[in-house]
Amino acid sequence: MKLEREALMHYLDASFKKTPATAEWAVLGDDIEEMSVELNPDTEQKRTILGKTVTTDNGYAPSMSADPFYADPASKLYPKIREIAFNRLKGEACKTLMLEVIVEDTAATKHLAYVQEVMVKPQSYGGDTTGVNIPFDVTDDGERTKGYVTAESLKSGNPVFTEGNIE
Repeated sequence: MKLEREALMHYLDASFKKTPATAEWAVLGDDIEEMSVELNPDTEQKRTILGKTVTTDNGYAPSMSADPFYADPASKLYPKIREIAFNRLKGEACKTLMLEVIVEDTAATKHLAYVQEVMVKPQSYGGDTTGVNIPFDVTDDGERTKGYVTAESLKSGNPVFTEGNIE
């Protein structure tokens, strides 16, 4: 059985404090019909004078676009996204954590999750008659930690991340 798209959830720490223990997770996806993490693999191939092909693998430069992101004062994320965009913030002021959760078995009590340091950069603001849109990109910018969240904490809307393997 294939997983439905809602099995993969992305959260940002709306507090921008960069600590999983105190994170105020806000799920991404309202108003978004399609959102993927683009891995952006970085490889190079060259052919040597001996006729061999050599591939250099430089890893990945993952990124994700949250578009649309409508300005909603009730959203936990909105004040910070607005602040970054309107004040043209850069560097550390744009860094937070992203929590990725994949629910492969709805009967399980724990689900695979990763916490990643990320940079959040609004791309524009304005929009059409649908509402004020502030689409933003999320790019990896630090350590990625494997762990899990409990099904109970997911259902409560406040996922709790624990580093380590699911036992």
